[in-house]
Amino acid sequence: MEIDWTVVKKKTLWQYEQLTAKLLEVLGYGFVREHYGHSMAEARAYAMRLRQGYGQGGQALDFIEAVAGGFAALDGLGVGDYADLVERVAAQASCERFILETGFSFEALIAVLDFLFRWVLPFRIPLKEVADTLPEPRPAAAAVLKQHKIRSNLDVLEAFRSAAGRREFAARTGVSETILLALAHRADLSRLAYVRGKTIRHLCGGGYDTLDKLANAGMEQMRADMTAYYRSIGKDFADFQAVIPLDWMVGGARVLPAVLEG
Repeated sequence: MEIDWTVVKKKTLWQYEQLTAKLLEVLGYGFVREHYGHSMAEARAYAMRLRQGYGQGGQALDFIEAVAGGFAALDGLGVGDYADLVERVAAQASCERFILETGFSFEALIAVLDFLFRWVLPFRIPLKEVADTLPEPRPAAAAVLKQHKIRSNLDVLEAFRSAAGRREFAARTGVSETILLALAHRADLSRLAYVRGKTIRHLCGGGYDTLDKLANAGMEQMRADMTAYYRSIGKDFADFQAVIPLDWMVGGARVLPAVLEG
């Protein structure tokens, strides 16, 4: 059987082994293993919850049904969790062997891996994208974080998702727990699919600076809040809504596993 590897970059924007390396990097975080340690049966159910959550605004997410079917088939093949799957197919040679031995469709595998990367697992972004959303510039705090190898949103969640972690770091470095908690909440918002620094900044500006506030938002009130915020900065809320609809983010926030304390 001959595999057309060029399909991978067309579908995912990454070469195959770049994609699996990025997935394994994310799966290496303790909080990801703890809160996203889904079996393939659980992955199927979670995929359907994501479809319901992110689809609240009427977005066309029918492709998720096919991906959920892929998880069901992988469960039948004895695949364990996400890490087990990615480790089995991490290299092109091991992927070819997996396809040959199981008969699982290569196209279906790429759809599953792309779904994990873009929809299920948190996407790694630079610390600057998160730190720049704080109410005022915190260059000294950001410098301290980088000195302690906290360079991304996922590093922030790994280190500061617990009150004990924030307290210990604050005592050791002098960075206040208040800043660390605010930073952790912004990193938490970045777990939403396709939500990055600019969107986080606007959500926080409208008063939705935690995932919990977003999950509990009433749509009418949130539209009013975000409209008022956008007017205050001389912009049109419709431009923001056109990029990532509010009901998309609210629905997603209601599905994501709780990671952060406080």
